[in-house]
Amino acid sequence: MRDFCGTRVAVALGAIEHMRRLIKRSFLYVARALGLFRIAERRTVGMLRILCYHGLSLADEHEFRPMLHMRPETFRARLAAITRRGYAVLPLQDALAALRQGTLPPCAVVITFDDGFHDNYRHAIRPLREAGFPATIYVTTYHVIKETPVFRLVVLYMFWKSAQETADLRDVPGAGIDIVRLDGGEVMRKAMWSIIEHAEHDGSEAERVQLAKDLGRRLGVDYVQLAAERRFSLMTMDELGRIAAEGIDIQLHTHRHRMPDDRAGLLREIEDNRAALSVVTASAARHFCYPSGVWSRHHWPWLREAGIESGATCEPGLNEPGTEPLGLKRFLDGESVSAIEFDAEITGFTELLRRRWKKNSSQAPA
Repeated sequence: MRDFCGTRVAVALGAIEHMRRLIKRSFLYVARALGLFRIAERRTVGMLRILCYHGLSLADEHEFRPMLHMRPETFRARLAAITRRGYAVLPLQDALAALRQGTLPPCAVVITFDDGFHDNYRHAIRPLREAGFPATIYVTTYHVIKETPVFRLVVLYMFWKSAQETADLRDVPGAGIDIVRLDGGEVMRKAMWSIIEHAEHDGSEAERVQLAKDLGRRLGVDYVQLAAERRFSLMTMDELGRIAAEGIDIQLHTHRHRMPDDRAGLLREIEDNRAALSVVTASAARHFCYPSGVWSRHHWPWLREAGIESGATCEPGLNEPGTEPLGLKRFLDGESVSAIEFDAEITGFTELLRRRWKKNSSQAPA
């Protein structure tokens, strides 16, 4: 009965979310038809739009994590939408200089990717080249050097992909359960994350690879094939070197994809990240992206000490001349973002709504 009730609740919540998205999109279609998107463009003409992408699917990754991976054809459609609007797409360094000086072209755009997934090499570089658009890729280098899939992502994917009803997790380090139902419920999520956290904290990379292979066998998913297809793997140093030679800007994203809360730990992450990237960058990388969107103002003095000129967050919004360079706002795009929602963001309409909402909230009586 508990599983049945839980399923009914999940279905109801899913239906509510679907309805919310439909209402939002209908509102945006009406707003665009009324010319409000064009008004938003004029009101935000001098603000910098920074787009954030992660992976471009090699198979069904966009179904697994639609805000982490996007279909290549959706990405091409985004580039086409920018082209139709005639927005200038600038290199990050040039855009930040123009933002500071107040000389941005109208509705200027910067395109960024986080992490440095191999699928960027496969599916992003050519359409960017064809559109004539520059881009920055913030690369986390641990898995670049190891040339192994990102452990937590591939484990989560295998649990999601499994067609089995249950999995035997006896003797799996950190699992804390013998048999788990693969129903997406809380027990399964707890087991997944317990395995991941235990392996990331206590295991070596070689041990994590062996554990992933073992989990794949238990879940009926071929880890070896996933690794061979380079799903959830990052680019190699050779691949990074090739795209850097084509003009793609390679920048910092920490070495181990973590944001230490202490000065020494953060400086080490940046130092290791920069040293690894020095093989493919002509000069020392000076732009930074906060891993997992984790950031705080108290990081800023340490970032400046490390020679960091800008820091990209995952906070939504547009950037004005007075925006703190270490707190750059970006629009996180994904497969679950519809074309009309993208249009609302790129024109600045959604940003004006956010600002109006924030202003009304601050003026509301306590």
